Amino acid sequence: MTSAQQLKELLQAAQACTRVDEAARAQDAFFSALLDATLYAHLPPEPSPPDRIRFVQFVRPDNGQTVLPLFSDREQAEAVRGNRAIVAMTGRELLELTRGATLMLNPNVDQIVLHPAEVDAILAGRPIGKFSREDIRESEEVGTCPPAFPTDALTLLLRERFATEPSARAAYLVELHRGPEMADVSLLLGIVAAAAHQQRLLQLTTLWIKPVLDTLPMPLMMTLMTPEEELPELFHHGIQFYGT
Repeated sequence: MTSAQQLKELLQAAQACTRVDEAARAQDAFFSALLDATLYAHLPPEPSPPDRIRFVQFVRPDNGQTVLPLFSDREQAEAVRGNRAIVAMTGRELLELTRGATLMLNPNVDQIVLHPAEVDAILAGRPIGKFSREDIRESEEVGTCPPAFPTDALTLLLRERFATEPSARAAYLVELHRGPEMADVSLLLGIVAAAAHQQRLLQLTTLWIKPVLDTLPMPLMMTLMTPEEELPELFHHGIQFYGT
C-alpha cells in the first residue's frame, strides 16, 4: 500500500524532472503507485440507487469541463466536503468505478486532470506520455521546411484519431532548424482547437502518439492554436495533414 506521503514524494519527483525522458519515468512511477494508494472522493448527501454509487462532480470555471474530484489524503477531502460524505478506496478501485469520467486529482492543490483514455492506460499499466514546456523566442532565427523524412506513421494515426474528436479542427507538421548553424532539428506539430478543449486535446494527443514516437528520427514539439488566431507563418512552410 502506498502512503499519502510516499505518493506526495513521487509526485514532487515527477514535477522536479527537467528532462522529458526522466519526467516520463517518474510520472509512470507516480501513476503506478496511485493505483495502490488510498484515495478519497465525495458522495452526494442524497442516497444512491440500490447497487449503485454516485460521486460528486463539478464544472471547471476555466473551461466548462465537468470533472470528478479525487483526493490523495483525507485532509484535502475534508476541507471541501460541505454536507457530502467521503468514501475511501484504493486508487485502482476508484479509477475502475469512475471509468468514463474525467478526473481531477487534488483540485485545490495539484489539479492533475485525467481523461478517460488516460485512465484506461493507467489501469492497463501503459505509459501515458509526457511533454515538457519550451518557449520559442520571437527573435530566435528558425529555419522551416516540410518534413524531410516519412511521417506517415504519425500523421495517419493522428488523422484517424482527430476524425473521432470534434474539438480538433486542423493539424500541421513542420520541420524546424534552430541553434548554431541550424543544427538543432525537430518537428513541430500544430493543432487547431477551441481554447476550452486545448488541455484535453494536448493530453490525449500525447497519449495517442506514444506508440510512434520511437519511429521519429528527431524530437517532436507540439503547440495548440485557436481557430480565431492567424496561422503562424512557419506552418505555411510545412504540411497540413488534417482539416475539417
